[in-house]
Amino acid sequence: MTESLYHQGPKRPRNLIELEAIIVAYAMSRLDDLFLRRFSYKSWRAAFKDTGRRLGVRPASMKNLRDEFDPVHPNSRLGWHKRPLRPNRQRVLGEFCETSNEALLEVISRLLRGDKEVEEMITKPIATSRSRVEDVAERLRTGRLAEDFFFKNTERICGIRPTELVDCREEARGFDFGVKHESRLAIEVKGLRLERGGILFTDHEWNQAISRQDFYWLVVVGCVHRNPRAALIKHPSASIKVVSSIRQSAVLSWRATVSVP
Repeated sequence: MTESLYHQGPKRPRNLIELEAIIVAYAMSRLDDLFLRRFSYKSWRAAFKDTGRRLGVRPASMKNLRDEFDPVHPNSRLGWHKRPLRPNRQRVLGEFCETSNEALLEVISRLLRGDKEVEEMITKPIATSRSRVEDVAERLRTGRLAEDFFFKNTERICGIRPTELVDCREEARGFDFGVKHESRLAIEVKGLRLERGGILFTDHEWNQAISRQDFYWLVVVGCVHRNPRAALIKHPSASIKVVSSIRQSAVLSWRATVSVP
């Protein structure tokens, strides 16, 4: 990112200012109108101006950063669909793509307030990371194409009508779809660019697969970009092999003080 991103603002390391702007812009793209409602902005112009002022970034740069993430998310904007995401954008995408909306909104709220704990626990580790960056954007696009194909062909794939599906994708429940007439059943959808390839489970998804057993169905859609076809795997924790990996991640917990009268 060039120096034109910055205006006269807080005397802080530029990489931290840039990273915070990227995180906020990612939330703008992903949450779309929810972002405006939650922070009481009447327009995107107002959102760019206020967040830019708080972070020490030009409003136009906030818009450009949001537009970079738009091709990854199902909103009405095309964004910069011909520009690959840079490594620090990919890092933010990978860090927050499995985070719930409420957790992401909490991070954004605290970033905009200048919360030092968020800086120490989230912003600095991401900004200084030197780990290899996977193409998270491509994985998310592939997953979205797989989900669209599943939703249009769900009766043929698993014998369930689309009207019976409950969309859980924004709820971070460890699966993509529930079923109205069978509350125990959970369906997770994964996509592959080719006929064969690796898929990734979050810890929450895999724990759901283990606990639900026969009531956790995995749908894998291969060749998602052309001639897609699906395989249904029931009870995947008993039928496929997985290998765990460990990475540092931004995880929020929610603390409360209560009393018992």
